Amino acid sequence: MHSLRFVDDCTGGVGVAVDVQQLSHGERVLLENVFFSLSSGERLAVIGETGSGKTMLALSILGLLPSNVRMQGGCLQLDGAALPAGRQLQALRGDKLVYIPQNGAEFLLPARTVRKQLYDSLKKLGLPRKDFPALAAEKLRLAGFDAPETVLDKYPFQLSGGMAQRVTIALAACSRARLLIADEPTNGLDEAGRAQFFALLDSIFPDAAKLIITHDISVAARCDRVLVLCGGRMLETGVSSTVLSAPRHPYTKALLAAQVANGMQPSPILREGTSGCPFYTRCPETDAGCLNGAMQKHTVGMSEWWCCHA
Repeated sequence: MHSLRFVDDCTGGVGVAVDVQQLSHGERVLLENVFFSLSSGERLAVIGETGSGKTMLALSILGLLPSNVRMQGGCLQLDGAALPAGRQLQALRGDKLVYIPQNGAEFLLPARTVRKQLYDSLKKLGLPRKDFPALAAEKLRLAGFDAPETVLDKYPFQLSGGMAQRVTIALAACSRARLLIADEPTNGLDEAGRAQFFALLDSIFPDAAKLIITHDISVAARCDRVLVLCGGRMLETGVSSTVLSAPRHPYTKALLAAQVANGMQPSPILREGTSGCPFYTRCPETDAGCLNGAMQKHTVGMSEWWCCHA
């Protein structure tokens, strides 16, 4: 088994480059040949139906893969520097690599108050302990709490879902984030709430590259670029406004038309050695080459392409 390796793939060495060659569980291929780069401050949305590999991509970057998932090859590079591999990334999580989960309450430590968890995060930065009370209150204000003192001594079970999510943002603000990964961060929010969330991200993390995992097309539209996953494979990527208004791959067209909640089913399981398109069983444009024929990469622009047999 190979470890996650790291290469220089970012323009000017500033930003993030990710390349996951293959993740598998038994005979099931979870991710294959997924790669992208992000500049400082740029937002990339990863979209796809349930089971397409979005969350597994995030876990592979963070070094949080389950022990029964096998990883073969890949790379991650941050600001021109190679980072340690796989589970050795632990020292960087919560500092250079920041994760905002879908469920903030599950992410927080249940037996520690908000205050203690913020202090733990501030301690990693090597700041004087005497400054912790003021800094903790400041981070909570940044995350949208007008009265931090009412939250500091609460335990996670005493927080509403929205409050827990804001606490995770406050914890993330206690970092020097260069890559921020947010997994379905706007679930349950209306349009105004989504706008507020992205305003918070941009104000707290103006220079961090942002990877936004979402099934919500309106959220993807707020990002600079979009990457489309199906069955663990990249089928299309490009500028969000272009991909979302004029999709080229049949899967992207179907995804946008169905909006996921209207009935799209999980991607078919592909076994190792299967080179075909993961959408072939449902594609209205399928042909004999879709199952095992190598997909062709059609380049539209410098950072826009799609893979298909057509």
